[in-house]
Amino acid sequence: MGRPVISNQVQYSLVQRKPERELVPYAQRAARLVMAYSPLAQGLLSGRYDGTNPPRGWVRRGNVLFLPENIARAGGLLDALRQVAKLHDATPAQVALAWVIRHPNVVAIPGASSVAQLESNVGAAGLELSDDDDARLNSAADRFEPRRGPSTYPALARSMIGR
Repeated sequence: MGRPVISNQVQYSLVQRKPERELVPYAQRAARLVMAYSPLAQGLLSGRYDGTNPPRGWVRRGNVLFLPENIARAGGLLDALRQVAKLHDATPAQVALAWVIRHPNVVAIPGASSVAQLESNVGAAGLELSDDDDARLNSAADRFEPRRGPSTYPALARSMIGR
């Protein structure tokens, strides 16, 4: 008949930590895998975007995380990623990926639009974050509170039409 499901693909990153509450601990207990999609929060955690360099593509412009207000609110988290990256001679994206795969029974499936991005993503697998690095990143992520919900709709609509 059927076969057991041994993995679960969910959005999981420093900005989407809901799976940590129940799913990741369950996966550890039950010897299952959590497959983290969008581990870089569609590129927000790459450190590439800020108030002077907003995303151009419609997918990111349609994501509330990329509203100018939310990019500004992410400043502390992005600073923490940059600080940890500097300690390890890495990129913020590599640190964000290393944070995800540091969790037992979690694998990341980041996107890559070039061979260079793919190679950079692979480099995250060899990055060993310390407990202090982890605490710094978790603390910064805990403080990040993006604006969400219906109040974002007018700004989101403006961003999608380029105004």
